[in-house]
Amino acid sequence: MFSATPFPLAKVTEGQLQLLGEGLWCWQPKKDCNTLNCSGCEEEGCIPRRLKRLSCFFGHYKQITSSYEPQVIAGEHGAFRSHDDIVWVIKQLKSQPDIPRGELVIQIFANTRFSKPPPSSEQQLAINLAVHIMFMVNCSAQRQIFGLLEHGMQKVEWRDDFTLAQFIGDIFQMTDHPSINDTDTVISQTMRTSLMARKLKKVAGLKFRATDDLRNHLKLDEKTGMVDVFYHTAFLKEHLRLTKNAPADISITECLRRGALPRQLALEALDSIQKILFPLSDTKSYSLLRSLTSTESFDPDCLRFESTSVRNPHEKDIQYLYFGSRLADLYEELENPRPRSWVEKFLERKSRARHVMMTTVIGVAVAIFLGVASLGVGAYQAWVGYQQWRHPISTGSK
Repeated sequence: MFSATPFPLAKVTEGQLQLLGEGLWCWQPKKDCNTLNCSGCEEEGCIPRRLKRLSCFFGHYKQITSSYEPQVIAGEHGAFRSHDDIVWVIKQLKSQPDIPRGELVIQIFANTRFSKPPPSSEQQLAINLAVHIMFMVNCSAQRQIFGLLEHGMQKVEWRDDFTLAQFIGDIFQMTDHPSINDTDTVISQTMRTSLMARKLKKVAGLKFRATDDLRNHLKLDEKTGMVDVFYHTAFLKEHLRLTKNAPADISITECLRRGALPRQLALEALDSIQKILFPLSDTKSYSLLRSLTSTESFDPDCLRFESTSVRNPHEKDIQYLYFGSRLADLYEELENPRPRSWVEKFLERKSRARHVMMTTVIGVAVAIFLGVASLGVGAYQAWVGYQQWRHPISTGSK
């Protein structure tokens, strides 16, 4: 029987979060590590330590699940009666990333786990919630009413005839941006080193805010000068661990079977934070990032750099095939900042081209003023000379 509780997911225990980690990322507790009593040993697979580092992600999980309220009428039941149901649906999605959504929904909710299938609207809501938890992407079913989410963004539609692999591949498309990715050119190196957040803040007046939707990462709001940053770095590291030793040409479908985002996508999201915007070796950048963990609720894990546990030796320096165009947009904003306040719009004082024009105009005005002043001085000197000629002063004695 399904629970009649209005908010069946309002409470979650640490044990349920551990089961969620097992469902999402195939956690396997060490035999010699007592997960109930361990306070966080040095073992790489230590569950309590990973639970602690994922506190930001789990906090988000608690927030979105606690507000889940089945929209049903008398005699009907919601799709989720407990957190175990969420884990079960996640496992079904992982195991069948090559089946269209329409067929997948039917298969999942025709299972004997559900004595009576929930209403269609509840089924679609359950799939959307599971996808968000798995990949931090806000999606909706085909023809479903779109709801506005953070910062006015809308959910992206996952069509009934699209598989999960097609859906992920469609919303995250690769586009090479030579100016960012050509590591042999001075321009590319200059762009990468110039895109530190502290420079973007100082020169272009940009600000940074946290986003829970990976689609919005590095997206610039030109009107407000706000840059969205997907701040769940511990979440990204879990995905990278799943594909660390995978073949270089692993497909999106195979990544999803493991429960992982495409590896290149996760690497770019992580490195764009810790190597481009906030290089942890730069003291000022580190300090700015640390301040954002308190003022903008960024994940404290952003301050912790990991290498051998999440990346392969050849992945030290990567290309930006998913987020390259957005990095280029930020560089363009750095070079030619848009005026936003009424003063900036009037003067556009930070725009390089406008600055050069204003400097030229001021120079011409000063030159004209000096020319007129010199002409005036010359005219005065000529008048004084003329007066001395007309009225010479006698110096002779009587």
